[in-house]
Amino acid sequence: MSAVSLPPPRSASVLRNLTPARARELLAGDALAIDLRPVGEYLAGHIHGSIPLLYEAGPGLGGRARDLLPLEARLVLLDDGVSPVERAADSFRGKGFDVVGVLTGGVRAWADPLVTTPVIQLADTPDVLALINVSDPGTVLPPGHGVGASIPVERLWDKAGELGRNWDLGILAGYGVRAAAAVGILETLGFTKLTFVRTRRPGERPPMAPPVVFRAGGPA
Repeated sequence: MSAVSLPPPRSASVLRNLTPARARELLAGDALAIDLRPVGEYLAGHIHGSIPLLYEAGPGLGGRARDLLPLEARLVLLDDGVSPVERAADSFRGKGFDVVGVLTGGVRAWADPLVTTPVIQLADTPDVLALINVSDPGTVLPPGHGVGASIPVERLWDKAGELGRNWDLGILAGYGVRAAAAVGILETLGFTKLTFVRTRRPGERPPMAPPVVFRAGGPA
């Protein structure tokens, strides 16, 4: 009897291509849209409630998802034509997430108008904004600006109920991915009045809390 050739097993990393209609159905349920573009592109126009998790090679992407997203969430990746979505899916799956597919064309294929998040510098913040600090622990904000609440972005899913639904929220966290992720998380939770507030300019290092110097007998 001659040997029968069997087709190779399908790779678990193969992504299902989703139509905009199917993606919409999933996002209306328990799925989250994951935007892999740079922060500036996301803020300039994104699908409402999508979460930006800037693509990067290595373990950082999956670790960021684990820190910022509910593990039970199913993920729909948005194809931006640049980021390797198969590798991104592998990173997310490696942290236990269910990646259900990729929306071919990403935001370009979305029929609804995209959401644009206003971006301002902290020095230009109007009094009407309630400033919400979601920055890394240890980051020090410039003096002279009151903060309405400090909630690490990792805790927003559980703590957003402390914020007023009708507040005009200014999201503070430098200029990076954490604040942009907070925008997407708060949109998902039903907040609509959101402004991205930069506490520093691109390339500027954040001020940090002074280090504690330990000597014999305890801190100096």
